[in-house]
Amino acid sequence: MKILKYIFLSLLFGGLISFNSCSLDEVIKDTPTPATATSETDVTAIIGGMYSRFNDASMFKFQSFNMLILGADDIFSTAGSEAGPYAQRTFSSANTAPMWNNLYACIANANNLIEVLDKLTLSPAFEKRAYGEAYFIRAFSYYYLVRLYGGAPIRNTAIHFDTDFYLPKNTVDELYTQILSDFKLASENLPLQSSIGADELGRASKGAAQAFLSEAYLTYGNQLSLAGQSPITQYQQSVLYADSVIDSKKYVLLANFGDLFDINKETGAYSEVIFGVRFQTDASARAQPAAGSEYASNFGASNTFGVSASGGNGNNTFRVSHWFADYYRKGDYSNGVSKFTPNIDYRNEKAFVQRGFNANNGRFFAVYPNIPGSTVPGSSTDGTINDPLLAKYQDPGGKDARNHGNDLFIIRFSAIYLIKAEALNELNGPTQPALDAFNMVRARARTVNSVPEARTIPANLTLTTAVDKKTFRLKIFDERGLEFIGEAVRWFDLVRMQSPLNSSQTMYEYQFKTVLSDATKYPRILPTGYNASTQLYTPNTSRENAIYAPILNVSVPKFLLFPVPNTELVLNTKFGQQNPGW
Repeated sequence: MKILKYIFLSLLFGGLISFNSCSLDEVIKDTPTPATATSETDVTAIIGGMYSRFNDASMFKFQSFNMLILGADDIFSTAGSEAGPYAQRTFSSANTAPMWNNLYACIANANNLIEVLDKLTLSPAFEKRAYGEAYFIRAFSYYYLVRLYGGAPIRNTAIHFDTDFYLPKNTVDELYTQILSDFKLASENLPLQSSIGADELGRASKGAAQAFLSEAYLTYGNQLSLAGQSPITQYQQSVLYADSVIDSKKYVLLANFGDLFDINKETGAYSEVIFGVRFQTDASARAQPAAGSEYASNFGASNTFGVSASGGNGNNTFRVSHWFADYYRKGDYSNGVSKFTPNIDYRNEKAFVQRGFNANNGRFFAVYPNIPGSTVPGSSTDGTINDPLLAKYQDPGGKDARNHGNDLFIIRFSAIYLIKAEALNELNGPTQPALDAFNMVRARARTVNSVPEARTIPANLTLTTAVDKKTFRLKIFDERGLEFIGEAVRWFDLVRMQSPLNSSQTMYEYQFKTVLSDATKYPRILPTGYNASTQLYTPNTSRENAIYAPILNVSVPKFLLFPVPNTELVLNTKFGQQNPGW
């Protein structure tokens, strides 16, 4: 089912009303609302409206996607407007308000649906699933709230005119209690993935609820550990729910990593994708109001035709950090035969653009760190693109630059293996069961064109190479970096995982303040050209590991959370203090 763009009134904290609509003609007349719903058809429409908010322009389609994708260290942007404040680290609560407001709108929608279901008499199976989806949406929304903003008010009843709009901020612990409870209720009520047809992709399943339980328990355990509290129960529960997903045998790792991001095979990707935000090219609307995604154009560049609508090129809004691209061309992820044409990890080959093509002049362009002729033998006249580019989102059949069919995969089956490996490592250090889970992901990475072990890298980790808990944790962090680049999870990993330096420091502080802050290893000058004589990108002196300087303009603890909207603080005097540093 295409998630229909039902737009209906949602009440937010502080007494605000959000239509979340870019034009009046988006409103569908006679769309059922909680006040008018009387049948299963009406409830189905309301459920479609709940999911449709995720692909709104102010959420995962664009505005909030910017904060998720640009807040980390792996992707940068030199664009202005919405992307600029995050890339330059100059954003304020005005930039982060859309995500806050929309997450609470999702919670309000879920609460409204629960109230409707409490009053109606529907078939047991339909009602059970509807309750499950309401609990899932509410848990999902609180889960993003607590990770992005920390403490926040909990409201679990529908809003009426006599409702107290002003609630105090609940603690992180209280929020996780709510999140875990709702995901468990969702798991008890939702159908298995195998019962959800292709026309309903994007709707939640039992497996999705259990996958988020596994991840949420791990994340909560991380937070407790960083605060010096015992995370043992949380890590144990994380393993338990990871095993539930694995043992259900409802999901597989696709034999070919590249098939995950082939727009023509997207439906098949949901054999591995446990939950994703669905986008489909919208024939009835254009540009920002359309239900299609913008990733294809934003991740492409001017000399990469064939990646965006009507076979067009990209706009270079999002670029992979040079140091990040260089990192995955060495170590565990390359055999080191050549600096520019190594036997690289197959995920690297498919996740990053290796060469572009300019339809106007018929020339190919080697994309950093490739050099002319390295990706197309004999093509010595190739030009170059100086910035690494992500290849996961391409859709030449889209309608326009802001209207493509590429989905955003929120959690995949590969994540479950890595979550299990991480939780087991946090409990007991490197053990064979933890390594076995981790190596499942690496085994798929060695599969090329569905041929197992087609490459020798990345090699399986062993008890000898994993060494200890800190070493294995860093290996997991690195593996997640390559596996999920561009899927809006890196910032969450940075702020939840423990630094190797001390138990109260996050990976965020370690990466930005210890690793990337070393200007001798990570020069601040980005390549602006290519020297055919030296076969090097210039002008930085080390020729690699360049970093876009503004992304280093961070401080801790300020950037471990995003700021709560000032409107919330002004209107809701019971809320409490703004997040530290903001």
